[in-house]
Parts: sequence; structure tokens; C-alpha cells
Amino acid sequence: MAILKKHPVLVFGAGMVAGYFVYKYRKEIISSATKTIDAGKDFVLHQKENLEDIVAEVKEGN
Repeated sequence: MAILKKHPVLVFGAGMVAGYFVYKYRKEIISSATKTIDAGKDFVLHQKENLEDIVAEVKEGN
């Protein structure tokens, strides 16, 4: 961090390089994020179904 304080041009250059790579690989980044979001939604749905099954079993037991 001390080097970055003394050389703010390095921060600017790093930002430009990062921006270039984000732009270059934007389609892959978007598809990866979409897959991750879909997997998260599926996980939540399965957990909700499992919880509903457990609650139904408890109600049947009583």
C-alpha cells in the first residue's frame, strides 16, 4: 500500500489493465455469473422442498 501511495499512476494503470480484461472476457464473466445464480436458486429451491418434507413428517407424527 505504501508503494501505491507514492505512485498513483500504478493504481491508474492497474485499473486500465483490469478494465481491459473485464471487457475482453465480459461474455465469459456474464455466463459464469448466470450459471452461479441459477445454481444458487436451485439450491434454495431444494432446501425449501426438504424443509417442507421435514415439516410434513413432523405434522404426520403428531
